[in-house]
Amino acid sequence: MGKPFAMFGVALLMLGGVFCLPACSPRNPETVSLPVLGEYEFGGEKYEILSARCIDDGSYVMFSFSPLAPSEPMTTYAVFGIRDYWLGKETDVADVDHNDDYIFVYEDPLRFYSQYRRPLDGSFFVSHNDGCNYTVKVELTLPDGTPFSVDFTGDFDDGQI
Repeated sequence: MGKPFAMFGVALLMLGGVFCLPACSPRNPETVSLPVLGEYEFGGEKYEILSARCIDDGSYVMFSFSPLAPSEPMTTYAVFGIRDYWLGKETDVADVDHNDDYIFVYEDPLRFYSQYRRPLDGSFFVSHNDGCNYTVKVELTLPDGTPFSVDFTGDFDDGQI
C-alpha cells in the first residue's frame, strides 16, 4: 500500500514541476526589445543581427555577428577577421592566404564551418570609419557550396568575440 502512494507523490511532484516551468523561467525582456542592427544571409535565409562585436589587436581586426542577444550564450554566430593591411581594399579570397590574411568561422546548433576550411570563392571589403564603426562586406561560398554574405556598416561592441 505504501508503494502506490509513493508513486502518486512522485507523479504529483513531476506534474507540479511542469506547471512551475513557465513561472520559473520568464522571458527575458532584454531579448524582446533589442534593436535589429542589420542582417546576414546564410544558405539563402536572412538572419537578424542582434549582436555585433569587434576586436582590433593591432594585427587582425575580428568581427562577430549573431542573431542572439549579447547577454545570451553565443551558440549561433559568424566570425570574420582580416589582417589590418587589408583595410580599405576590396579583396578576392583567391588572391590572399586563407588563415593568414583572413579568417571565417560559422557555427549554429546544426552546422560548424571551421576557420581551417577554405571557402570555395568570394570576396571581402572592410573599412574603419571611426572609433568602433566599421563597414564589413563579405560574400563567400563555403566549402559545401553554401552561400554566406553580410553587408554591415555600424558601431560594434568593443570586446571579446
